[in-house]
Amino acid sequence: VWTDLKTENFIVIGNNNLNEEVNDVNGKMGLPGVKGIDLESVIPVRNNPIDYTPEAAPPEFARALLAGEAREFVLDYSYDMWSLGMMLFELSTGSPYFKKGSNVAKTVCADDFTVDVSSVPDAKLRDLIENCLSMDPRKRPDITGFLLHPYFITTGIGPWTF
Repeated sequence: VWTDLKTENFIVIGNNNLNEEVNDVNGKMGLPGVKGIDLESVIPVRNNPIDYTPEAAPPEFARALLAGEAREFVLDYSYDMWSLGMMLFELSTGSPYFKKGSNVAKTVCADDFTVDVSSVPDAKLRDLIENCLSMDPRKRPDITGFLLHPYFITTGIGPWTF
């Protein structure tokens, strides 16, 4: 589970600027494209977080944080799906979901908080993001459900285009 999954932790690289900083863990040069950075916050599922980004943290973690129990929180893949939804929202709208300086933990734990993705222009992507940002972690898609979502199947982005 990557508790720091956010747009700022991806860099775009090309053939002309591959360097030692983007080697993979075995020291081999990776393919040009997009690389994840700041991967020290990747933790095995069912373990506890060591670091996190509030803007990418799901409501269940925010509640634990506010209760002083963030270090005891047990990570699940649904955490990644929430973070992925937040990242997709930002990529599709050009703006992060939460404004800079807002208290994200208190916001997502508020009784009247509801996810609003109406500013996402593509209807299928909007549905995918809404699924990822379900307040109930059990209702978020797993990776198979994510990849088999109609956004990927019918847009020509995924391998199963019809």
